[in-house]
Amino acid sequence: MIIMKKIVIVGAGAGGGLVASKIRSKTSRDDVEITVIDSLGRTDFQPSYPMVSIGLKKPSEIGVSFENFSKTGIKPLKANVTSVDGDERVVRTDHGDIPYDDLVLSPGAKVENEKLPDSENVGHFWDMEHSIELKQKLMGLREGKIVIGVTSSIYKCPPVPWEMAMLLDNMYRNKGIREKIEIKVVHWAKKPMDMFGPVISDPVSKWMDEAKIEGNYGFEFNEIDPVKKKITSKKGDEEDYDLAILAPPHSVPDFVKNSENLLSQRGWLDASAQNFRPRKYEDIYGLGDAIAPTIGLGMAGVFAHFQADSVSSLVLNDIEGIYPPFAYNKVGLCASDMGSTGWISYCDFSAKIRDNSVPFPDCGVLGSGPLFKLAHSIYEKYFLGAVYGGWIR
Repeated sequence: MIIMKKIVIVGAGAGGGLVASKIRSKTSRDDVEITVIDSLGRTDFQPSYPMVSIGLKKPSEIGVSFENFSKTGIKPLKANVTSVDGDERVVRTDHGDIPYDDLVLSPGAKVENEKLPDSENVGHFWDMEHSIELKQKLMGLREGKIVIGVTSSIYKCPPVPWEMAMLLDNMYRNKGIREKIEIKVVHWAKKPMDMFGPVISDPVSKWMDEAKIEGNYGFEFNEIDPVKKKITSKKGDEEDYDLAILAPPHSVPDFVKNSENLLSQRGWLDASAQNFRPRKYEDIYGLGDAIAPTIGLGMAGVFAHFQADSVSSLVLNDIEGIYPPFAYNKVGLCASDMGSTGWISYCDFSAKIRDNSVPFPDCGVLGSGPLFKLAHSIYEKYFLGAVYGGWIR
C-alpha cells in the first residue's frame, strides 16, 4: 500500500507559493498532498504596493486569490498558524490541526502596524490595506512636506524608500504642483542605498539630486509625535512633516517567536543558508523574509524566489530520495520603476552571507532609462504566473 505524502506550506507568497507550485509540477496528485496555509488568502506582488498608493495599480492587478491553487491540485487553507509541533509533525491553526511529512515555513515578516500612530498625517505602503489608505492621503495633499523613512534597520524591500521618493516626485510633477511639495528621505544609511555600495548608491544619489529630493542620512528613528508632527532620531535630531510615510517595525510571526526550536539566535526563523533547515529538525524548511535576518540578508521577494528553487528540490528529494538538490542562487535582481526612469540592478550576496564583515555585496547595473520602467510590470506578471502555474485570474 502506497502512503500519500503530506506536504504543508505556510505562506502563499514569493517563497511558499513558488515552492508549492514547483513541487506540484514534479509530483502526482495521487502520491503527494500539498496544503498551503495563508492568513490573507491571497498572493500579492508586494513590490507594487507603492504603485497602489499612488494610483498606478489597482489592488486586483497585483493580488491573486490563492483559491487558484485548487486548479492545480493544491489545497488552500485560509487560517492563522498558532504553533508548530515539530516532534509530532503537526501545524496547529485556528481552523484545526494539519499533519505533515515535510513542512515549509515562509510566513513572511509581521508588520507591526500598531506601533505607528493612527493619524491622518502618518501612513505607509508595507501592506495592501495601508497602501490603499495612503493613496487617499497622497491624493489629498496639495502642498507641504513629505518625509519617507523607516523605524528600524530591518524592513521589507531595502531600496523602496528611494523608489517611493522618485515615484512621488514624478506624480507631483505630472500634477503640476511639485514646487509646492517637499520630499525628504530620512534613513539610517549614510547616503541613498549606501548598503549596496557605490555602484548602486552613486547613480541613485545623482537621481535624488536631480529630482531635488533631500535626505537626512545617519538618522536612526526613535519616535514620532503625531500632534507636533515631528520625527525624532536617537541622537535627538528632529524632522517636521505634513505627511510621514514610515515603515513600521517588522518582527517574526508569533508562532515562531513562541517556539524556542524554531527561533534563531538573532530572533527570527532559524534556518541555514546551506540546507534551509532549523537546527533541530530535518523535515522543516524555512525561507523568505522570516529567515532573512538569520542568514544576513535584507527582506526581498527575489531572495525568496531563488530560495524556493532550492527548498522545493530538497523537499522533492525527501519524497523521492533521488531528486538532485538545487544549489542556492544568492543573487538578488531588482527591477525598479522610479517614476521618470527605471533600472535593472543585481547584487551577489555570496561573500556577504559567508562573512558578514564584508561591507557590500557584489552589485552591478544591467541597464537604466525610461524603457526599463517596463521591467517592473513584466516581472510582476511573471511572478504571479509562476506561483499559480498560469492560473493568475
